[in-house]
Amino acid sequence: GGSAEIFGAEIPPERPIRLTATKVAIFTWHGCTLDVSDEDKLDIVYVSEETDANVAYVNTHAQLEAMRDEALAALLPATNPQQGMLSDNKNDGDNDNSDVEGPRVLLVGPADCGKSSLARVLSSYAVKLGRTPLLVDLDASQNMLSVPGTMAVCPISADGISAESNGTASLMMSGGGGSNNAVMPFAQLEKMGKTIDGRLSGDVDARASGVIVNASGLIEDVGYTYLLHAIDAFRINVVVVLGHDRLYSMLGTHFKKQAQQQQQQNEDTTTTEVVKVTKQPKLIKLPVAEESFRGTQHSDITPSLIEVPFADVQLHQLSNISLSASMLPVSAKQSTDPIQLNTLSSSDITPKLQHAVFAVCHPSAVEKYEQSGRARDLYLSGVAGFVAVEKVDVNKEVLSLLSPCAGSLPSQHLLVGDNITWVE
Repeated sequence: GGSAEIFGAEIPPERPIRLTATKVAIFTWHGCTLDVSDEDKLDIVYVSEETDANVAYVNTHAQLEAMRDEALAALLPATNPQQGMLSDNKNDGDNDNSDVEGPRVLLVGPADCGKSSLARVLSSYAVKLGRTPLLVDLDASQNMLSVPGTMAVCPISADGISAESNGTASLMMSGGGGSNNAVMPFAQLEKMGKTIDGRLSGDVDARASGVIVNASGLIEDVGYTYLLHAIDAFRINVVVVLGHDRLYSMLGTHFKKQAQQQQQQNEDTTTTEVVKVTKQPKLIKLPVAEESFRGTQHSDITPSLIEVPFADVQLHQLSNISLSASMLPVSAKQSTDPIQLNTLSSSDITPKLQHAVFAVCHPSAVEKYEQSGRARDLYLSGVAGFVAVEKVDVNKEVLSLLSPCAGSLPSQHLLVGDNITWVE
């Protein structure tokens, strides 16, 4: 009896749910009775009375909802009685609402402080009220939306949220988020920010619903610089700091100085609210790489083995080494792009690539790259998906690739990550 939830998604009463290879916190507001099968096979099951984090999460959600209501009221004509419905006049020139935004939230804090858990809770609570926020994960080391080594953004809807799975389908997955190249992540942030702006510009509901961004656990030195860059790229207006007093103080000081500089230069002052909440222990979820190729218990995927000759694919590695002018062909010009694509020859494709995960470039990105010749048109664009290398047959010059779906690859251009592998 009673009610309970996992990551903000309510557990249906009197219906069994299955949780595998995971560690979750089941929360109840008013008490409940749980029936746990195979309890003897679980590592640990315990009851805790500590609910401070959950109360803080609900309070945070309430503040975000107030911002959504305010944004929606400004975006829709005052005479429209159907608040929350798309307006035919949303682009009316008489209503200057170009600066109106719903909450754009960045969750920050050290590793293992519960950022991804909070991101899922806030997403679940939002869709319960009919909102359609975008969920972004910038944590390339343990991404909850895509395979490790990537950054991803996806729309969240009520149909995809359940106690067993977040059921997300990415709008944009950017390969190379875990790249050793120092320039790469910053460039990806800018590209992803522009993609999100384009997505929200034509949808009043989505724009008012806002964006929830899960940052990585890197908060020192270049990691802090990366956070500030993310705030600018995504035009963040709310920063939630999970249990880190020094980071909370640093960000507060940063925004105070920023406001003073804007006032001195007679610029429009941007307001970014910094909120601190109680951190929650890390909850380990089923590896997303496994879900990418095998699916979940509710959406099984039957992966397909594709054999591709070396000559039929182009494998690109990212490099920040640019040739000097004296080493370029006579007709070639020095690229100003700090990141270059190094296309592997057949002799470079060796058994060392076994178990590597490749990002499959989107056909539209390939077309743009072939027309412009600019590397950034390929490596900064969203990818179509991922494949894992099952076998490298050097004698036959054939790659055996494990793909989540049957059929030929969307494109023949594949991005090779930095030591990103997957072994069943």
